Amino acid sequence: MAETQAKEFSLVSGLAAELTKGDLKLPSLPEVVIRIRNALAQPDFTIDELARLVTAEPLLVGTILRMANSFGSRRGGGVETTDLEIAISRIGAGMVQTAATTFALRQIRESAEFRGVQQLLAPEWTCASRTAATAYLVAHRSRKAKPDEALIVGLIHNIGRIYLLSRSPRYPDLFAAPDQVAILLDSWHAGIGKAIVECWNLPAETALAVEQQAQIDDPEQTTMATVLTTSIAIAALSPEPTAEETAALAARPDFRRLGFADTDIAAVADQRDVVGQALGLGMA
Repeated sequence: MAETQAKEFSLVSGLAAELTKGDLKLPSLPEVVIRIRNALAQPDFTIDELARLVTAEPLLVGTILRMANSFGSRRGGGVETTDLEIAISRIGAGMVQTAATTFALRQIRESAEFRGVQQLLAPEWTCASRTAATAYLVAHRSRKAKPDEALIVGLIHNIGRIYLLSRSPRYPDLFAAPDQVAILLDSWHAGIGKAIVECWNLPAETALAVEQQAQIDDPEQTTMATVLTTSIAIAALSPEPTAEETAALAARPDFRRLGFADTDIAAVADQRDVVGQALGLGMA
């Protein structure tokens, strides 16, 4: 036990030193994602400008076109398009940001730093996708947050876990002890995740939600954090949860703050996978 704790301390102290120096060795966001985010921050951005930025990455173009055509078919009567400007107009600027974030996470997943731990990280990528789709639905149904912003928070909520797990090759003995790994992740992932989100210069509300994602009893929890905590819980349910499961969640403080009843929970659980596919969130 003492040896395991020493290895855990070594890992955590190393991370703390990196954070203090601003030297967190995580792959950077792709340049196109940063440019899109900067463009969207300008009040006078145009669809033509966004389209020009997006065309720099063919994979991102494909994601946006799939999202736009899926949106059209779901709303009935939509004609498929291969015109990027029409696609952007159809899904809106917020969903372009979502598509760019999804693209960025896929690029990070395929980077050399994560290549050797793909099997270990696969459940985390799946969790990110499912939680993102759930957060989109929770925000839309509750009207407590913007759905596209909630979706991004869901996508990156476990980035701290992903980063910590990526360190497993350096500490094979530590990561061979599942119970100890669970304690390590639970203790550190939210703080590490917040630091990563801040490194990426994402909104302060996003970073705070990532940090507060386990604080279901905190009445001071931000609205976005409440959307996230409830989404994490619903994402863990089966598509057809039992009445006992939905009733238990509806009684939680965060669900009560959101005004979510058991029927809302069941409806979101039922829709989340279909919506995730429509939004192009499959990262499994």
